[in-house]
Amino acid sequence: MYAGLTLWAMTGKRKGKASDRQGQVEQLPSGRWRWRVRVTYPDGTTARPTGTVNTKREGHEAVARTLQEAAQGKRPVSHSLTVGEMVTEFMRWKRATWADRTAWNNEALYTRHVAPHVAHLKAAGVTPARLREYFELLSEEVPVPGEEGKTRPRLGYSGQRQIHVLIHGAYARAIADGALRDNPAQYARPLSPSKGGTVTESKVKHFTPEDLARFVTVALGDRFAVPLAFLAYTGLRIGEALALTWGDLGTDDTGAPYVSVSKTRSEFEGKTYTGGPKTAAGVRRVYLSGDALGIVEDMRGRVAREMRATSYRGQGLKPSAPMFPAVDGRPLRQDTLRAVMRRTCAAAGVPVLSPHALRHSTGTYLISRGEDPVSVAALLGHAQVSTTLNIYAHALPGKLRGLGYGLADLQGPQVRAGDAAQGGGPDGAGDGGDVPGEGKTRGAVSPVRRAVRKGGPRRKA
Repeated sequence: MYAGLTLWAMTGKRKGKASDRQGQVEQLPSGRWRWRVRVTYPDGTTARPTGTVNTKREGHEAVARTLQEAAQGKRPVSHSLTVGEMVTEFMRWKRATWADRTAWNNEALYTRHVAPHVAHLKAAGVTPARLREYFELLSEEVPVPGEEGKTRPRLGYSGQRQIHVLIHGAYARAIADGALRDNPAQYARPLSPSKGGTVTESKVKHFTPEDLARFVTVALGDRFAVPLAFLAYTGLRIGEALALTWGDLGTDDTGAPYVSVSKTRSEFEGKTYTGGPKTAAGVRRVYLSGDALGIVEDMRGRVAREMRATSYRGQGLKPSAPMFPAVDGRPLRQDTLRAVMRRTCAAAGVPVLSPHALRHSTGTYLISRGEDPVSVAALLGHAQVSTTLNIYAHALPGKLRGLGYGLADLQGPQVRAGDAAQGGGPDGAGDGGDVPGEGKTRGAVSPVRRAVRKGGPRRKA
């Protein structure tokens, strides 16, 4: 599995051999010294680690160090295993548990960003400092080898994090298999933008309510843009909406219509697959408003008419057929919908954003309107309410205005009404309030002062 992990047996004798009961050190024809030692690990297994050094003293030190490490359960490391071999072996091992899109994405990251820079390095010799230099390199624009005048764009923080997870996992598995001892990725991470790393634009891009209204109005008049209006009304991810089938449409006991979200349709560099949602919380019911239900019924009528064409290649309105197909009935592709998104934004006169911005626009609008964050999280399929609040925190500052309060708010309307009836001011005095001690009644004493009096110790009779 891992190359270079070789245990040599003792054969023959050479001139200049130095030995003791703990190991053997012998001089080679080249003048270097080879050391060998038999060790027993705590689990009862034995081995004969070996190596070459420049002097006899270094050989004896290596023997002593190997014996000490063996007693601690540390096995010899591979000095020939490269980062490329280690990462590709890890990806092969994880392929069975990864979703297709995850596997494709990691393979692309390895080919574009790992292989050209660190794949040739010996895994045992990579230090945390070397990994930090590598992440700094990814944050810069560098020339493309063999293509004059072209540069590779810098990789954002999200991509660097994915590479770090890949390298960290590869080292962890190599350590578990006994090929390595240390994981430099544990101490070297890409810097986030908040700590001086690659600065990227804000991830949460959304339309204002006015721009969203203009966008939806234009989208409803375009057969290809109708699915985008549905994204705006429901907050679904683009892959979730394109994976919907007519069998996912239903009504609950009260007759309220909904769609069951249980799958997503993903694409990566021309490859397509249908799998589970992003998280377990992604499996949910999304209830449809009147406008959203109108889109579904309108699409049903469009599909019924399109089925009559001789070039139609889809399943029509069968339960397994896509709810938002292309004109010929085949599943609609994400890249096609993204192109429609750009065209619709231009026609509506709004900023050109991605289809995912419609989901962010929905979440932003609902949070800013004061909707319950728990309900918004359930609608969007977030596993934690904290995720919803972290993503849409930009929608909350306007709600902070007016959150302060005063003493009158604490006293309540009944106390304020009582003060007005007494004709007193803040000190509770009536008409004779100018004279200290006159015109005061027990009912006019402020709650704060009364609490202080009640809280004091009572005198004994």
